[in-house]
Amino acid sequence: MLETVQTCMKSSVMGKKMKITCVGGGTIGSSWALIFALKGHEVTIYDVSDDVLINSNDRIRTWLKLLLKKGFIERKQIDQTIGKINSTLSLNDAVMDADHIQESVFENLNLKKKIFDEVSLLVKPSAILASSSSGLSITEIQKVAKRPERCIIIHPINPPHLIPLVEIVPGKKTSPEVVNSVYDFMLRLGKIPIIVRKQVPGFVFNRLAAALWREALNILDEGVATVDDIDKVVYAGMGLRWAIMGPFLTYHLGGGEKGLEYFIHHIHPTFSKCWKSMRTWTVAPRAIAEKAVEGVKQMNLVKEKSYKELVEWRDDKLIELVKLLFDQRVSEDKTS
Repeated sequence: MLETVQTCMKSSVMGKKMKITCVGGGTIGSSWALIFALKGHEVTIYDVSDDVLINSNDRIRTWLKLLLKKGFIERKQIDQTIGKINSTLSLNDAVMDADHIQESVFENLNLKKKIFDEVSLLVKPSAILASSSSGLSITEIQKVAKRPERCIIIHPINPPHLIPLVEIVPGKKTSPEVVNSVYDFMLRLGKIPIIVRKQVPGFVFNRLAAALWREALNILDEGVATVDDIDKVVYAGMGLRWAIMGPFLTYHLGGGEKGLEYFIHHIHPTFSKCWKSMRTWTVAPRAIAEKAVEGVKQMNLVKEKSYKELVEWRDDKLIELVKLLFDQRVSEDKTS
């Protein structure tokens, strides 16, 4: 049974406590460090910059204060969690005793290959080397690793400490044992993992997101709706349904008592008219991108709040949704 994020944060650690290294102290790496430390694992954050490590520590403290304010954690967990996290500028010191390495540097294939090459020479044979890549090929990355069977992608959704989903992407040489181990580990962390069974650019999450994003840009360019109204369609319409079910179940229920089969045969053909009228460009035209940027600048929230305030607003709303939706999901699972 899947744990809620809230239950996960409050519960004791299940399974073996591990030594974990987060390579890269940016937003994603810091978020991973928080997730691991909250579950009682010893965490080391590695980066090449002192400033990045200082910012990472400050970021984690800020997140912990918000989690305390929203009732996700108890006050004592702040010091306990911070006490589990160390920082270093030495890659060797960071990874040599680690059981799990989570790489979260920026999305550059050559850089990730360089890191996997270096790290694989320093770690113990049993260590798992995971990348947070959002769309690169782990098969390509593991070509440079000493033990490619221990390499895998675990793609989190930003912000990882609040969004439960992770995509697990094995490469051609990743062992089934590692896939199973990572899947179980993510469950123990309170995540909701899926396994991407065929490597494609963008995996599953970003491919679905990219399809919606392209059509959102098309609708804006054609003058059908404004940036603000397009966003409203998603968060006040689609998003409410998608928060509890995906497209398949959505359209299954849309077909009435006869379900998805009825929907596909009797309602689905209307989608063809939409598809035929949609553009299929693969690079966003500059003029459309400029319209989108200007449209966002005119949104009331963007005018009223700084970037930092917008992030805080987003995270506050996400926490409330996670508490509501995933507590309910576990309750439903118990009755099934």
